[in-house]
Amino acid sequence: MTELNSNESVDSSGSFRLLMSYVFADRPLFIKALLLVVIATGLDVLGPILGKVFIDRFIMPDDYPLWPIVGIISAFIITTVLGTFLQYQQTLKFINIALKAVLDIRKRVFSHVLKLPMAFFDKARTGQLVSRITNDTESIKDIYVQFLANVLSNVILLIGILTAMAILNIQLMLIALLLLPIVGGLIFIYQHFSGKIVAKSRQLRSDINATISESIAGMSVIQATNQQQPKLAQFNEINQGYYQTRLQTIKIASFLLRPAINLLSIIILVGVVWVFGRQVVEGVAQIGVLYAYLNYLGRFTEPLAEITQRFSLYQQAMVAGDRVYKLLQEPALVQFPNHGAAIEHGKLTVRDLSFGYHQDQYVLKKININIQSGDFYAIVGHTGSGKSTLLSLLLNFYQPQHGKIFIDDHLLPSFDHDTLRNGIGFIAQEPFILSSTIYENIDMGRSLGQQAVEQAAREAHLDEVIQQMPDGYQTQLGEGGLRLSTGQRQQLIIARALAGSPKILLLDEATANVDSETEQVVQKALNRLRGKVTMIVVAHRLSTISHADNILVLDKGELVEQGNHRELMRLKSGVYRSMYELQRQERKLAQLQA
Repeated sequence: MTELNSNESVDSSGSFRLLMSYVFADRPLFIKALLLVVIATGLDVLGPILGKVFIDRFIMPDDYPLWPIVGIISAFIITTVLGTFLQYQQTLKFINIALKAVLDIRKRVFSHVLKLPMAFFDKARTGQLVSRITNDTESIKDIYVQFLANVLSNVILLIGILTAMAILNIQLMLIALLLLPIVGGLIFIYQHFSGKIVAKSRQLRSDINATISESIAGMSVIQATNQQQPKLAQFNEINQGYYQTRLQTIKIASFLLRPAINLLSIIILVGVVWVFGRQVVEGVAQIGVLYAYLNYLGRFTEPLAEITQRFSLYQQAMVAGDRVYKLLQEPALVQFPNHGAAIEHGKLTVRDLSFGYHQDQYVLKKININIQSGDFYAIVGHTGSGKSTLLSLLLNFYQPQHGKIFIDDHLLPSFDHDTLRNGIGFIAQEPFILSSTIYENIDMGRSLGQQAVEQAAREAHLDEVIQQMPDGYQTQLGEGGLRLSTGQRQQLIIARALAGSPKILLLDEATANVDSETEQVVQKALNRLRGKVTMIVVAHRLSTISHADNILVLDKGELVEQGNHRELMRLKSGVYRSMYELQRQERKLAQLQA
């Protein structure tokens, strides 16, 4: 289970405060919406009273004076039309509140995700994160549009109806009042039975998104290993689970919400008609009062049914809010107070560094390194020796359990994010290409300018290739840079790193997946930087780093050897020498087989 899958308890009061804070964020807008609700409700409540007056004054006495009747009918039409218009306006106001809230929450969540440490992404699933940022934030909108607006307007309507009932007949008002505690009990029972099911439903929905995302990303592997049926079975199991949980919530809502309210209202209606109808027949009560009361009773049960019905949406929206709130509570990267200095030289110092992804399993142990500005260092070692982990620590992706890292004699975490990313360039083994233009892929939103972008492309020996393309630097690369070869994608990443004029350049097996010709191009680009930029290269092909100033040899997380190529080759039983000779034998064998 990942962190996103865990069922840890979430502070629901915290998520509720988060969601309600947006209601009062634009106080004037909320007050306007509330005033519109009150006025529209008042106009709505006037209708049955006008009907009562019409029945008792004109129909029952069989007296139809023209202008009074015109006045009553006109008042009825005006209140109906104006009430409808105001309800439309209030809906727009609440939708405005909802859209602003969703806009800000989604921006806030994505901004927070961008600041989370890499350790979080080691455990998270992409599809689930996407679901939280998109689906869950969208569901939150129901809190404001479907629930808050509906409940507010219906509560005010209930107050208005009860007031009008009390004016007509206090006894009848008390009968209607009996419905309120019964409805409250039904809502409590619904929340009790549906809460966990709704939470599980949303979790399964995230799992569906995660499974689809992973399957599409790894489609070539799935088809190559004939895993279509197992993947389909996995998806069907999750999808069926989601269907069952949704069906359970619908069954509970269908039984406890509107049907139960309708049944109660019918029972009360029959009782009122029987008791009050006899009073009308006996001449004790006015028929206009009975008409108005029955009209109000119909309107009274409708808001109650609406409120209970909306609690289904409220439950789902609150679960979505809890999930979003939990993501916002994930601790961001720790930032020390910024000392204000930029990375000017590129000197690197690592002191007694120990790190493990798990507290009791160290990947790196007591590493000590001193790299002067402009030096070319290489890091080599067998798979799992900690090479890429060391680069991740230098990039401040993780915090070491022991030891410290310094750049230009300042602690690494003391540099702010912008300073660190401008001062350190990183070239990964797997190039990340935006579905955008070549220019935007090199510039990466840094506003470097055309000249700087083209200079970086020339240094990466990619400018000639770009100039031959129909749209030059404005050529759209498509998803994953499909219009470029594997080697050209790697050159593009090198251009991106060089464009920012970094003082330190980190390369994580940048030539591992390219052919020999592209490897030579990359080597030429790096050789031109020698002495100007501090370079730290993680390499698998030892022939590519034999000219490095110093080579660090890692074995099971420990720094076991260091020195230049000649010095390390003199160690007869050295790890580096054995690795180098093994690769040389592999090259000779490959040449013989060719």
